[in-house]
Amino acid sequence: MTLRMMTVVLAMSVASASARADSLATPEAMDPSCKGHELNRETYLKELEWVVNGGCMELIDQMIAPEYVNHSAPPGAAQGPDAIRQYLTLLKGAFPDRKVRNDMLICAGDYVIVRSTVTGTSTGPYFGKPATGKSYSVTGTDIYLIKDGKFRARWGNEDAMGMMTQLDYLPAEGPPRFEPPKK
Repeated sequence: MTLRMMTVVLAMSVASASARADSLATPEAMDPSCKGHELNRETYLKELEWVVNGGCMELIDQMIAPEYVNHSAPPGAAQGPDAIRQYLTLLKGAFPDRKVRNDMLICAGDYVIVRSTVTGTSTGPYFGKPATGKSYSVTGTDIYLIKDGKFRARWGNEDAMGMMTQLDYLPAEGPPRFEPPKK
């Protein structure tokens, strides 16, 4: 399935998405697109609740395939389970109260498409930036390839500019402004 087809599936499913976010605690809220793909749905939700939000790093090797590729990572970034472990450790040090809330979950074959809200408070250093004591709340969209109960790949984004702004990580003058060409 191509990314373009997944985008169409996502757009069509938004209208049918349940008012409540899908979670392990509310299986009755499961989006109809996940019927027949319950293992992929459950794998994503367990990873979110137990690893990302719960900090159970010992589960990473069980849930992340050795060949896992984060297609949204910077060029040359480490990949695989160790990269996930390192990144989550960095986030926990910078934002100990960081949580990811699932807002929408749609299944498309071996793909799980997620819209989420991420919150946290800066209490430790983050990529060379000192703690600010400020909190942030941003949204993100991710597409995960999950096969045989393991994450194989990720394509995603999060409102990094919104996070940087809310945490006062940007220079005082802020980001460069777009100026339309003069005629």
